[in-house]
Amino acid sequence: MPAAFRWLTSILFAAIVVQVGLAGYGAFEAINKAEHTPVAKKAIEDGFNAHSALGSVILVVMLALLIVALVGRLGRNNVRWSAAVLLLGILQFVLGVVSTSVPWIGFLHTVNALALYAGSALLAHTAWTKGRRAEASASATSAA
Repeated sequence: MPAAFRWLTSILFAAIVVQVGLAGYGAFEAINKAEHTPVAKKAIEDGFNAHSALGSVILVVMLALLIVALVGRLGRNNVRWSAAVLLLGILQFVLGVVSTSVPWIGFLHTVNALALYAGSALLAHTAWTKGRRAEASASATSAA
């Protein structure tokens, strides 16, 4: 389970980086379309389709991360951080949906994305550094 947890943290972190890139793509795609023709709301939303779809996948990865941390009994810190990241992910989804009707909430959606980036980075870093040290200690103890 520790190896699965480590890989899930890496997948999550990479997906969040791609997610931010897709948000930028959606924004600049809308600007590009607006320069050439009048733009309907649907045309703008189309630029964010990949961003929306990946957001759903990210939520599934966050849930899997929490399940692996719980089932694998990977420690209180991993469970807490996984739960916190999942809660931020759920909040991100809600903020994204509400932002289309209340645009100023888009600011919170963006700031929360930074928190998700930082939380997932910290979780991945900790999983890879502390997890590897714990495995090395366990192998040294069993070899002796």
